[in-house]
Amino acid sequence: MAFRFLEHTADVQAECTGATFEELLESAAQALYAVALMETRDAREVECHLAVMGNTREELLVRWLQELIFLLDTNAYVAAHYVFEGLRDDTLKATIHGYACKPDERAEEVKSATYHELKVTETDEGYVARIIFDL
Repeated sequence: MAFRFLEHTADVQAECTGATFEELLESAAQALYAVALMETRDAREVECHLAVMGNTREELLVRWLQELIFLLDTNAYVAAHYVFEGLRDDTLKATIHGYACKPDERAEEVKSATYHELKVTETDEGYVARIIFDL
């Protein structure tokens, strides 16, 4: 499970990997927080339940990230641990544990995870996705 940032003209593009689709989702979340925050903490102070629906893996990925962005913007909530409770072709359910960050911990405002040039690929090693974060 990892991510790396790729060259992009205006926004931030990340390539994320995971042995499973769930690990890919976690990797994408870590990439999001690497852009949005100065640093992250390993804290489990607040529990939150998420459910997203989508017709494709790409749609599930974007909607997952959009939910995390929403929680960060509205509650200053940062997910640090993920328990995926159900993943079907069109539904993802997870319990996340994290913490509320302080305003001085923020680095960039991430407006959204976009569908532009989005691609999720299944390989022999797992999953790879390229996603662009709109700043």
